[in-house]
Amino acid sequence: MVHVTPFDPQNSTATSSAADVGSGGGQFSVEVAYLRSLIRPLRESMGAGRQVSKHPEQLTEHLDDTGSDTFAEAARHFISSWGYGMGKLVTDADLIADKLQETVDSYTGTDDQVAASMKGTAAADGGNTAPGPVTAWAEEHIVKPTGMDTFSDRLEDTWKSVFG
Repeated sequence: MVHVTPFDPQNSTATSSAADVGSGGGQFSVEVAYLRSLIRPLRESMGAGRQVSKHPEQLTEHLDDTGSDTFAEAARHFISSWGYGMGKLVTDADLIADKLQETVDSYTGTDDQVAASMKGTAAADGGNTAPGPVTAWAEEHIVKPTGMDTFSDRLEDTWKSVFG
């Protein structure tokens, strides 16, 4: 379950859904910390499945000591079948965890780029040092017409007081 919060910028009474996003009916906000919190438990939960899949001999090595060939054979078949299925499950869980990590990295990178753009500085990934679109607009429409040459300093102080 992905934790998303519906958001409707028009304050309408209709509920936003994934289908509405493409038609301009709403947006979703994603809680990156929540997505990040899913990754480790998902990977850890597959530990036993990974063992069953990769090392079934550890589960079957003492079956001959039970004294029942019928039981030993049934147990070997069961472990073999479960080993295959657990291998598939582990592969899928790892893929999901990898995709969650990519999503978290993408959202975090985008947030960093937006923050850098709004501050008019280079992004952490080596972007250019040209002012971002918000800063460029503010300089063009506020700073130049009013002569507020300290706007950038105040913007930086405001940014730090709001976002740390």
